[in-house]
Amino acid sequence: MSGSSQTSTSQTSTPSFAPQTGALTTAFNGANDALTKAQSATAPTDFTAQFTPAQLATFQQMLGYSSNSAVPQSAANAGTTLTGAGTNATTGALSGLGSYDPTKLNNTGSLVDQANAYVNGQNIDAQVANAMLPAEQQARDVTMPGIEQGAQISGNTNSSRTGIADGLVQRGLAEQATNLGATMRGTAFNNGMQLASSNANANNTNELAALTNAASAGNTATNTGVNAGTSSINDQGNLYSLAENAGAGQQAANQANLTNQQQQFQAQTNDPFAALQNYYNIVGANNWGQTTTGTQTSTPSAWQVIGGLLGGVGNAASTAGTLGWKPLG
Repeated sequence: MSGSSQTSTSQTSTPSFAPQTGALTTAFNGANDALTKAQSATAPTDFTAQFTPAQLATFQQMLGYSSNSAVPQSAANAGTTLTGAGTNATTGALSGLGSYDPTKLNNTGSLVDQANAYVNGQNIDAQVANAMLPAEQQARDVTMPGIEQGAQISGNTNSSRTGIADGLVQRGLAEQATNLGATMRGTAFNNGMQLASSNANANNTNELAALTNAASAGNTATNTGVNAGTSSINDQGNLYSLAENAGAGQQAANQANLTNQQQQFQAQTNDPFAALQNYYNIVGANNWGQTTTGTQTSTPSAWQVIGGLLGGVGNAASTAGTLGWKPLG
């Protein structure tokens, strides 16, 4: 017998999940079905909502209108015109107010000249002659003939008395005419003076009002022009904002299409792996237990061999005694 020997053993371990075998088998089969369905399912082609034709048309209209600079340009032109006209009017009015002199029209010398001109325009001599006509007729037709008749009756024809009487009548007519002319000229002068003063005051008032109104109108026109210029800038800014919003809308519409394409690509490349991952989470992610079968080989040590031999000798002696054998000698 050799000094060493080898032994082989076979071991079988019962899986720890044996009571769950039915349920796990069902789960594995369901996972296989789920994987098959996931891999054969048709992925959606749209993930991002696209802009409607009406929205796109609105953006295009906004962009088209934003290039229309006629309105702000018109306001700018009006503003320039009004500002220039208003500035000139205001400057002229302020200059007129600075040099305004009410005594230029309403002064004594001017008023007297105007009053005298008024008197000269009244034709006082003709008015006096017309006013003296009844008295002259009375003297010619009544008074003078009466003096001559009285002189004839008294025998004083062509006497000095008669001449004196005629002279007194003529002088009285002349004095009356002179007094009447002076009165009429005085009245005309006073009327002319009053009229000239009234006209001068009215002219001064009108001139002052015209200058004041011109300054106010010029200031209003200037402010209106400035406001029109500001409005033109605001209008142009609104057009720029409109263009910016329209461009942003069109860009968003284009980006929506690009985003949808990117999401489609991601879904096509990632969804199969997601299905596999879900499948693996069921069938491969857990240690459900195992069954092992194998052969174990062992080599006995020297003492085990000696012990085996001794044991063999003892067993043999025992057997011999049983059978009635006796050792020799």
